[in-house]
Amino acid sequence: TMHIIPTIKIMTVMRRLRHRKVLIFALLAILCISSMCVADDDSMDDDFLAEILAEEARHEEEAALMEAEAREYEAMKARQYSGNAGNTNNMGGGKPKMGGAGSGMPKGAGSGSFSKLEEELKKKEAEKASLQAAKEEEEQEQEAERIRLKREAAFEADLKKMNEEQKKKAQQQKKKDAKIVNRILKASKSGKHYAVLGIRNFEVQIGPYYVFNFSIGPLVLFRVKTKAIKRVYRNLARTVHPDKNKDGRAEEAFHALEQSAAILTDEKQRQDYDKKIISARRRRNKYAVDSVMRVSHTCWSQTASTLKMTKKVLGPFSTPILVVGALIMP
Repeated sequence: TMHIIPTIKIMTVMRRLRHRKVLIFALLAILCISSMCVADDDSMDDDFLAEILAEEARHEEEAALMEAEAREYEAMKARQYSGNAGNTNNMGGGKPKMGGAGSGMPKGAGSGSFSKLEEELKKKEAEKASLQAAKEEEEQEQEAERIRLKREAAFEADLKKMNEEQKKKAQQQKKKDAKIVNRILKASKSGKHYAVLGIRNFEVQIGPYYVFNFSIGPLVLFRVKTKAIKRVYRNLARTVHPDKNKDGRAEEAFHALEQSAAILTDEKQRQDYDKKIISARRRRNKYAVDSVMRVSHTCWSQTASTLKMTKKVLGPFSTPILVVGALIMP
């Protein structure tokens, strides 16, 4: 018994030490996992920060490249100006030396590089402007779509508060409103300001005609007066106003209506717009006349070639046969 009791105590102590070792290993494993997660989060943050820094560096590099091209453009401009000034000074003193040390560059090299760089800069500016315009147009479309969805949701909420007869009347009125809104937006997208207001433009310009030192015209017929345009705008604005019109795109149509009315009620803007319409109409008429003349010429040439071939095949009998055929035909 004396030997058994110490043995039991030793085994109990070893069990306790074993449990403590397990706890220690578990704590160490938790600490390692948490440190690995923190390291992963830090690495993700570092990657995101690296992407942002790379993007900023790329933008800075593009800006520096544009600045360098602009400086080169100005330097070439200055060199060309100084070269022209030197040539002007040499014209009075004597014949200038071509291709020497004082000429700076071969003849035509500066002007060619200068024009090439200028074209590249203009092209980049045009691309930048087009991208900006496309971005603004996309933002406007997104905003218009957001407003449309909001108005449609409000209309559906109002329908739920109505009885069946009121719902039917509201839906019929909404169809009429949608028809007016779609007509206005379609005309506005095509750039037809008279059609936006529902005005038929029969305006005709005659002249000007020049006789010796005198000019006659231009004469403008069937011109719509500004008062009539304002009256039509007021009547249509009451119908399309977002507070009265239940269509989802009523606000967009109202802005298009205001823009067209502003152009047609301003004399200068209306004259510029009318000139564009007249020039487009003349181009269209010229194309139609050219098309008719081209088709007529083709038909005449085909008929002449057919008659010539018939005469060659029939020989001396061609004339009597053609006369008889013409008499027989109704």
